[in-house]
Amino acid sequence: MVFTYAQQFFGSDQRSSMGELYAVNFDGSDPDMLAGFRASNDRAGSRLGGTRKGDRAAVSMRDVLEDDEDHILIIKFPFSQQGFGYSFDGKKPPIVSKLNVNSGKQKTVERLKFRSARPLTDKNGEIRFVSYLTEDGLTKSAYRPNKKADWQLLSDAFELDDDLSVVGLNDAGDAVFLYGPHGEEGFRTVFRFDFEENIYEPLFTDLDADIVNWLSDPDTGEIVIGSSRRGKVKHHYTVRESRYQGLHRALAKAYGDQTLSVMSRSTDGKDMILRASSDTNPGSIFIFDTEAKRAEFFWANRSWMDPNQMRPMQIDEVISKDGFSIPVRLTLPATDEPAPLIVNPHGGPHGISDDWAFNYETQLLASRGYAVLQVNFRGSGGFGKKFEDAGHMEWGGKMIEDLAEAARWAMSRDDVDQERVCAYGGSYGAYASYMLAVREPEMLRCVIGYVGVYDLNIMYSTGDIPKSWGGAGYLERVIGREKAALDEFSPTTHAARIKAAPMLIHGEDDIRAPIDHAYAMRDALEEVGKDPKWLKIDDSGHGAGSLENRLELYESLLGFLDSNLM
Repeated sequence: MVFTYAQQFFGSDQRSSMGELYAVNFDGSDPDMLAGFRASNDRAGSRLGGTRKGDRAAVSMRDVLEDDEDHILIIKFPFSQQGFGYSFDGKKPPIVSKLNVNSGKQKTVERLKFRSARPLTDKNGEIRFVSYLTEDGLTKSAYRPNKKADWQLLSDAFELDDDLSVVGLNDAGDAVFLYGPHGEEGFRTVFRFDFEENIYEPLFTDLDADIVNWLSDPDTGEIVIGSSRRGKVKHHYTVRESRYQGLHRALAKAYGDQTLSVMSRSTDGKDMILRASSDTNPGSIFIFDTEAKRAEFFWANRSWMDPNQMRPMQIDEVISKDGFSIPVRLTLPATDEPAPLIVNPHGGPHGISDDWAFNYETQLLASRGYAVLQVNFRGSGGFGKKFEDAGHMEWGGKMIEDLAEAARWAMSRDDVDQERVCAYGGSYGAYASYMLAVREPEMLRCVIGYVGVYDLNIMYSTGDIPKSWGGAGYLERVIGREKAALDEFSPTTHAARIKAAPMLIHGEDDIRAPIDHAYAMRDALEEVGKDPKWLKIDDSGHGAGSLENRLELYESLLGFLDSNLM
């Protein structure tokens, strides 16, 4: 068995993978690190070299090579040296290698010419397609018929859009599956391109949101099922006949109002690992035998939580001033009295969304008597390219207007107390909370920013985004470089307009949104006579992961909310 696992590293107390591959026999014997930074088997203090060197790269498995029981295909993303250490920034082209799962020995297959590349192999393990990231932070895809041929952009090879992502090949090898926007709204879907017939067609149409997950038929490799999430999960089925579709329809019906996900399955499709979850259920995992039609319970996420004590999430839409339909989610506490409201914008902001799903933070706040409003303002992901692009250059403008419109909608309800409202969010959500306090100074009693960005000018000089491949291009596309505009959309510029009681929370080791942002916001507030509640979490990065840090975070957060809203 070859696997990777997550652990804690500097810059975040969230656990993440370092890009190392491990192997162990099924009986638990002979555990070994096969590849990655620490995979060397050199003996400390000895001049004799080992048989395996460590990789100064993040390693991931690309192809299991079904017909070769001793090898797998891996892709290595080389680290860049920064000072005395190494980090992954995507600036070096990846290397494809064949890895022996018994010895850890590697043989280089090829060095790809594209940075941040994701190669796609056919059934023979040959790389024929690749999607990659340009210096401008845009996705492009290329094709070659064989290893000796030159790479061609999709537009040159097939007259297809270059910005489509390649997501799969069928087993016959005569059709490729691509992912990208379709139609006037640009809802992202899966396309099928047949090489022999030269037929290009979307597999899922009549959408109101992006296809975000898809499943292929184990018999043919054809993608036949897709799922979208404007509200609750909606499943879509292709017109292509497949026995797998009937099985999936039956399972989706059996799990009723739950969100059904196929996490994994055996190569022959006989056994499947299913996950059922909802807004009140953190998730239960089952092993399903497709021949016996029997599901065996395996695991419950957060098993100590009782779904019957969780609060349901309501789904609605709010129309913006310029006609966009903004998906919102509202979770109400168990009370007959109008509840104080927490406006809780998500981070990201682009490509991220608040879905109808279990959210432990939402449930925590609801259990303490707070209504929680989550808003998929323009710029959020999952609702089409047009909707996401509408947020570009609008971080502190129309995106905040959408947030305010949604807040007013919630405040107009009889079960919400419009006099007791606070905004709280993390990362971009912290920024949006403070910009809401700037744009709507009479709306909020308090505002809380957690690991946020507050001065857009320094986003080009601090944090890991501008240092990564495509990062500066991404920032230029979504916030621009004009100083006057960056000043206007920075909460630090408008501290004097904020009437809400402010709180700032930040991890001292945050490398995504460095603590410089929090210091700048605190200084701006203090200069206009406001003394923000301040919490610096030691040994924490861009999000509290350890139990100790989460306890410190939420005790302080709830204490501040209670003092201002209860």
